[in-house]
Amino acid sequence: ATALWVGRELEKRVAAPYFMVTFTLPSELRGLFLGSGAKAAHDLLFAAASRALSEKLADPKWLGAATSGFTAVLHTWNQRLLFHPHLHCIVPGAGLDAAGNFVRAANANFLVPVGVLRRAFRHHFRRGLESLGLETDPDVWHTDWGVDIRPFGGGENAIKYLGRYVGRGPIGDSRIAALDDGAGTVTFTWKDRAGQDRIRRETIPGEEFVARYLRHVLPRGMRSIRYFGFRHPAAKAARERVAFHSGLALCVGPPARTP
Repeated sequence: ATALWVGRELEKRVAAPYFMVTFTLPSELRGLFLGSGAKAAHDLLFAAASRALSEKLADPKWLGAATSGFTAVLHTWNQRLLFHPHLHCIVPGAGLDAAGNFVRAANANFLVPVGVLRRAFRHHFRRGLESLGLETDPDVWHTDWGVDIRPFGGGENAIKYLGRYVGRGPIGDSRIAALDDGAGTVTFTWKDRAGQDRIRRETIPGEEFVARYLRHVLPRGMRSIRYFGFRHPAAKAARERVAFHSGLALCVGPPARTP
């Protein structure tokens, strides 16, 4: 499943600079993802991030792409298997302006200002919460909302990076370092991002390990990968137009037979 997804995404690239945009919610809002409102909270995360990104990509001051396109992939865990909902978006710096003309990012290292995108993300999430009739600590609107934008060349490495998480669980067997049946504990390894990526070991009770693992089971009917703009499966014509005007050859006719 991972290899097929990566292959499809690589085939749909356009000739433009690519960026990885990550949206992370403040820890104070993670309680929204518990219980009966979990699906609505996940959907709101996708909606707020996609609206903020589409809105700023369409701004003539930045990319000016009234028709942009990107892929959003949901992750809910960190290295220690703790609940940490965030979205990774693979964003090509290209699209179509309001008149239907092709536009491309002039700078391979710049997409939109991080501060501008952060404020838009926070605004749309707040409005979404209000429309759902949900309330939270008002101080959260004055904290730092994690938005990160990184250039990723032609996009191949970004797709392969996210592909490692597609169709897989929050931890693989290779990270299970030890099982102690007598003590009822599990020891696993994790990469300390804040500590120069040092590999550390953590031992926790088996019940806690299972609880952390199952916390990442998504609500029924949830899609963890979503496509927007010309990246949407129904937007094939717009995607082909963007790809062709970016400089790629447009293949007409039946697809080549795959061995």
